[in-house]
Amino acid sequence: MPSPATHLRAPLLWLLLPLMAGYTAAKLWPPPAFGLWPLAAAAGALGLMAAALSLRPGKFAQTGWALCLVLSVALGGFALLHVRLPHLHEWSTRPPREVTVTVEVLQTFPAAPQARSLVGLGRIVGTGKHDQELSGRPVYFSAIRRISLTPRRSARYVMQGVIEPLPREPAEASFTDYLENLGIRQKLTRAHIQGEVRPPGRFRQFCGRAQDRLEEILRRGLERHPGTMSLYLAMLLGEKAVLSADQQNAFMRSGTFHIFSISGLHVGVIAGAIFSVFNLLRVPRRLTVGLSLLVLWLYVQITGASSPAERSFIMIAFLFASHVFRLPGNALAALAAAALVTLLWDPLQLFSTGFQMSYSVVVALVVMGLPLAEKWLAAWRPFSLLPKPSWRWYHRRIDWCGRWLLGSAAVCWTAFLASAPAGIGVFHVLSPGSLLANLVIIPLSSLAMVAGFLSLLTGLAGLGSLSVLFNSAAAVTLIIMDWLVQQGTALPGVYFPARFVRGWMAPVVLAGMTALMLAGLSCRWSRRYGGFWPPVAALGLILILIVKFG
Repeated sequence: MPSPATHLRAPLLWLLLPLMAGYTAAKLWPPPAFGLWPLAAAAGALGLMAAALSLRPGKFAQTGWALCLVLSVALGGFALLHVRLPHLHEWSTRPPREVTVTVEVLQTFPAAPQARSLVGLGRIVGTGKHDQELSGRPVYFSAIRRISLTPRRSARYVMQGVIEPLPREPAEASFTDYLENLGIRQKLTRAHIQGEVRPPGRFRQFCGRAQDRLEEILRRGLERHPGTMSLYLAMLLGEKAVLSADQQNAFMRSGTFHIFSISGLHVGVIAGAIFSVFNLLRVPRRLTVGLSLLVLWLYVQITGASSPAERSFIMIAFLFASHVFRLPGNALAALAAAALVTLLWDPLQLFSTGFQMSYSVVVALVVMGLPLAEKWLAAWRPFSLLPKPSWRWYHRRIDWCGRWLLGSAAVCWTAFLASAPAGIGVFHVLSPGSLLANLVIIPLSSLAMVAGFLSLLTGLAGLGSLSVLFNSAAAVTLIIMDWLVQQGTALPGVYFPARFVRGWMAPVVLAGMTALMLAGLSCRWSRRYGGFWPPVAALGLILILIVKFG
């Protein structure tokens, strides 16, 4: 396909977009009755034909090359998803029943301290002779909490509970819909853990001990401020369960709840802090990148290795490689490569709201946010009649503040346009106040995260007093941030309850907005295209025609 612009070439889109189309088709339709081997053979033949046509001149060869490549990758994606997940379209018709199974824990969700049960995701690796069809299936489990035995990632446990199928048509944006998009069709409830069959590996045990150690460092000096400490732990370690209901509602309605997910913002801020530390130590640039990515990967693993965190790590790794190692690429090409690697590693991430939101927002920032910021900054000419060499300090300060405000406003405006459909579809909220809230909250949360990183660094180095000092500085920032959000959400017009007329519209609209922004960049946001106004007009029509308020 043509590049969106001559300065933003992303050849991997030729592979990424057909692969996504093939995955989507596989999610919608089961494999054909004649099997997957003919499809795989056809994909291989089309790939060879594309390679042969690419060596021939002429428009017909170019068109045939593109068509064969797209069809080859799409058919390959369809077959790959069914091979990786052979039970994707199988639904159990057996009624709920009591079973005893061996479950390998893949992920645990943070639980409130007073919760009586622990929940998570796992894979059934052992069954009785009457339940062998469950072997190898992913499962959602809810186990009664035991002080002496807590499920840990990668460990295996014998659980006895009630297995039952999930609804075939879950409500859109519900937790059941989230499980269905992960390929999970069964849930194990009221489970009792009978015993541990295999403990976690040494690396997972190290991650568990490291997380406890990091949490102990971050708690220093904040014991008398549990509310602030809960925000701090949620922001640095992703423990959203410690947030109060009022805090969750306030940050969700203001459109700033994303600061508590270990995702792009967190990983980016921590990556910048790590990178700065190695630069201060005069480490060579390329070695700095390698060491920074290694430390960042450890941070992601220690904080739970959630899908958003790992996705953000891959994204940042490709961006670092593109800029620092001077590879022939750009931000859009790096994002396409990161998305391709992510989907080959875990195809079902395509259907998760987190993947759709994160990539749509980041792509929007690259293809629209940066050009819009450049246009606004070009129009910002304070003191244009005064030569720059004669500027005083306050002239420079005013110029810097204006440039920062315009650049940040362009980024927040673009992020709002790109994320509004997902906010309506997932949280059932339209948050116009997020434009101003993110402009204030993101810098404050970034300061708190940097202070937390310095607290962890000094705490691990044995400098306890400095760790307490950085915790206190972060606490002051968080108190200000919490107060602003709590007071701001009480103002009229900050948020409106809203939802799409049909649940399936959310991902379609999200993809449509991304395509519209890519089209704008391909036209260089020219006046013929309409400048930067088509995404705004599209969002307005969406809100008028297919969104219900109230």
